[in-house]
Amino acid sequence: MGKNLKISIVLLFSGLALSFANTHLSILIVCLSIVPLFVLLNESSKRRSASMGFLFGLGIGLGLFFWMIKGINHYTGNGFLYGIFVYLISSIFLGLYFSLVSFITSTIYIKNTKSSNSLFLNRFCIAAVWTVLESCLAFALESFPLHYFRIGFPFVTNIYFVQLSSMGGLALLSFFTVLINLCLAEFYMQKKKLYLIYSLSILSLMFVIGSICYYSYSPVLAGKSFKVAIVSDNTNPETKWNSENGNAFANKYFQLCKDATDLQPDFIIWPETALPWTYTPDDDLLKEIIRISNTQNITHVIGINNESSVDKALYNSVFYIDKHNKVNGIYSKQILLKGIEEPLGKYLVPFLSQEGFVLSKGKNQKPVQTNFGKAGNLICNEVVSENCGLEQVKNGANFLFNFSNDGWFKDNYISDLHLYYARLQAVENRKDIAVANNCGINAIINSSGSIISEKKDTSTTLVFGSIQPNNNLSLFTKYPFLFNILLILFILFYLTYLKPKTIRTDINEKF
Repeated sequence: MGKNLKISIVLLFSGLALSFANTHLSILIVCLSIVPLFVLLNESSKRRSASMGFLFGLGIGLGLFFWMIKGINHYTGNGFLYGIFVYLISSIFLGLYFSLVSFITSTIYIKNTKSSNSLFLNRFCIAAVWTVLESCLAFALESFPLHYFRIGFPFVTNIYFVQLSSMGGLALLSFFTVLINLCLAEFYMQKKKLYLIYSLSILSLMFVIGSICYYSYSPVLAGKSFKVAIVSDNTNPETKWNSENGNAFANKYFQLCKDATDLQPDFIIWPETALPWTYTPDDDLLKEIIRISNTQNITHVIGINNESSVDKALYNSVFYIDKHNKVNGIYSKQILLKGIEEPLGKYLVPFLSQEGFVLSKGKNQKPVQTNFGKAGNLICNEVVSENCGLEQVKNGANFLFNFSNDGWFKDNYISDLHLYYARLQAVENRKDIAVANNCGINAIINSSGSIISEKKDTSTTLVFGSIQPNNNLSLFTKYPFLFNILLILFILFYLTYLKPKTIRTDINEKF
């Protein structure tokens, strides 16, 4: 086997390992999976760095997007070839992105210097570049959550590591992840224990700071706590209501409502598009659901499409409906899925029917005022967008509700990711969050990141617990771009002063 072929295989498997770490949420693997790329970049020319990065990114994509082959065929009816085409294009996109990242890395990379401090600062700068570029990619992919990829995300699974996100968001976790990989790569190449100590020290520092944040955090209460019952019917979203199955579906909804009502909650929370049609105040199914629970002062928060009578636009919305069937608040989704909910150019994937449908963006959507404070709302992929959560909290949200429909992805890793993105939102913004997810994981997570209750069933799901409104504003919520700005300032300082100084020192020492 030739050397170039061996290198290609190593890079592809390294990318596959990183995708595995993110889909299976493995902290250990994510701390090791970029090491081969950094080792090979150290040994290669700048010209080859781009092709190496492409193979690495391609490997990530091939592992991350494999579900698309079956999933797209199943839900669009366009055949396996169409699924394979989207799968390959998506993988190539990540390959091109990491090709750029690797090329930029190679221009900064210092391969030989006698000073360990200078070398560490160089690797620190590289980690900063990777983090800033990843943040830019996340912003660009806000409407493409199926292609969303954040290197440091597996750390969210640990209650102590995730606390760091309240200071610097997910970018802070990605930064440390890349830096750990760089130190381990240096340990592999130089066989110096110092770099192993660096990597272990970074992990220890993350753990210690996270532990201090976790045990020192206390919410600033905003009124009394309240009870929520989260219900999900777990019906596949491609299933159509008709004369043959309508009664069975309706009875399932009625039973869920009865079971939830028996628990005497303040809110019954339903998933995204729980009623798969457009809202009307005289909807028979909705009226019966309200009637079942109207003996108590319960507010239903339920996902229903909403058509505006003014502009005839259709919105993916959630309605707050009281026991008198009065609508007290509406939130409409602001970040639509490109190519699925709104056209990508003129192109639309018909996920819900062969004809497809087009939604409009909700504009200036503020939290909904309730008897227990302001409720921030995140529909489906909005829970992935860090900006969505912090904007709701900045506008006064005292707690968060997330409404999703994982019926499209129930057989792959995305349901687990949805749960942990909800945890990330809870910690980043220090707000309790309730997650209602059809065919996914329903949960209640408090503002410290502790998962109070979680459940995933194959039939129907009912999760019950308390939410505590608070007035906390985390450092990340107040200054979401602070960490990336600090990294950019360091990159500029390093490139204009520290790196030239290191190069001059190395040249003088040689002569």
